[in-house]
Amino acid sequence: MDYLSHIRDALVQPLTSQGVEGVQDAVALMDTYYLMKEDFENIMEISSWGGRPSPFSKLDPKVKAAFTRAYNKEAHLTPYSLQAVKTHRHSTGPVLDSEYNEELNEDDSQSDEKDQDTLESDAMIKVVF
Repeated sequence: MDYLSHIRDALVQPLTSQGVEGVQDAVALMDTYYLMKEDFENIMEISSWGGRPSPFSKLDPKVKAAFTRAYNKEAHLTPYSLQAVKTHRHSTGPVLDSEYNEELNEDDSQSDEKDQDTLESDAMIKVVF
C-alpha cells in the first residue's frame, strides 16, 4: 500500500504536465508494470486518502479520453491469462478410446431419453411440436 501513491503519481504526472502528449508515457509505464486499465482505476481509487479526489479526476476530459483511446487501441501483455484455458485429455490408446466412446454414446442416449420424459411430464413446461 505504501507504493501506491508513488505509482499513482508516476502514472498521472505525464498526463498533468504534458497533457495529451504525455499519454504514451503513461501507457508505456502501465505496460512496464503489466497494469491493465482496471488496475489503473483501482490504484486511483485506493490511493485517494481522506476523501480527497484522485489526481486523475482533476485532469481535463480531453486528456482522459485520449488516454483511454490510446490504451484501448494497443494490445497489452498481462502477467496472467484473461481467458480460461481448456485442457484436453491425452489419448490412452485406440482400444480404450473406442470402448470409452461406446460407453459415452450409451450414456448420452439414456440421458436424452430421460430429459425428454421429464420435459413432457413437467406441468410447468409446455411442449410444442
